[in-house]
Amino acid sequence: MKRIYMFYPFMPESVIPKVAEVLRSRWIGQGPKVDEFEREFAEKFGLSRVVSVNTGTSALRLVYAVSGIGPGDEVISPALTCTATNTPILEQFAKPVFADVQYESANLDPNDVEHRITDKTKAIVCVHWGGYPCDMKELREIADSHGLKLIADGAHALGAEYQGKPVGICVDFTVFSLGAIKQITTADGGMISVMDEGDYKACIRRRWYGIDKASRKPTVLGHDPTYDISEVGYKYNMNDITAAIGLEQLEYFDEVLARRRQITRWYREELEGTPNIELFEERKNRKSAYWLFTMHIKDRLKFAENMWKKGVEVSVAHWRNDKYTIFGPMRKDLPNTDKLHEDMMCIPLHNKLTDEDVSYIIKVIKNYERARK
Repeated sequence: MKRIYMFYPFMPESVIPKVAEVLRSRWIGQGPKVDEFEREFAEKFGLSRVVSVNTGTSALRLVYAVSGIGPGDEVISPALTCTATNTPILEQFAKPVFADVQYESANLDPNDVEHRITDKTKAIVCVHWGGYPCDMKELREIADSHGLKLIADGAHALGAEYQGKPVGICVDFTVFSLGAIKQITTADGGMISVMDEGDYKACIRRRWYGIDKASRKPTVLGHDPTYDISEVGYKYNMNDITAAIGLEQLEYFDEVLARRRQITRWYREELEGTPNIELFEERKNRKSAYWLFTMHIKDRLKFAENMWKKGVEVSVAHWRNDKYTIFGPMRKDLPNTDKLHEDMMCIPLHNKLTDEDVSYIIKVIKNYERARK
């Protein structure tokens, strides 16, 4: 039986000579390819300032540090997300305060945010679940009224738009993942869209030991001995090998997104009204980046067992974070998160899928659901 994978990386053959060129050059660490990738990435996605890093998780840690989040602070965020959203908050010795999400989208619910704000709150973090943009206008108003940073974990959302604008310019920081199974992959990598110039410069310094490499001048002794490091920095920079992959991936992005959109529309048209299935919302004022296709499924475990039995992998993608000991105990005031934790399910959505694969997935779902209605 053929197996249809839940995720599959997109890596064109044309990447290979580009990487080989870098491997034969002087620069394999952070060099000219990284600079070029940042410029091309910003232009492609309509962003003002971008900072490349080695992973999306590092990007979040860096953003939290630059935002001034520290010991005793609180950060409002969803529990329903990858642990990479919330673990870096703990690394800053701060506390994630979980707010509920919308049942229709799995995105942070603005109506459950404001009452959780205290004098310890430093920032609000939203996650564009599956690539579908959050209610940015409402979240921006709440953050501004309380003087808080608004940070978007856009790991799923590269190419998404909100009210006609790229999601990366709607908040103070937006973090994008370039991980193995994302719309653009550099195997591992991340990008930060930064709106404030001061925050941008801080990200540049702190991704590399607290040093601004551009302003630290070389001398006959190596580097300028008078250059000072005044803040804690990290080793989060991207390298030229990774950047070379990213530059070539950019050439294919429109094709990648178009195919994901096509598959999504196909799923929606065929599965709408299927017994025991409720599709996630889709509003006209926002465009998804189509990283996940998530549904509400009645009796999810039996559904999943049947899909795997028929050769189709399915997944919940991420479990709610407060089920884990480091974030626990599990909250009892997140009713939509509770429901999603029990009924959400994702089916394959990637560029390796053929038309025959998509038709088969739909057929398996319909046959099973009709048989048990």
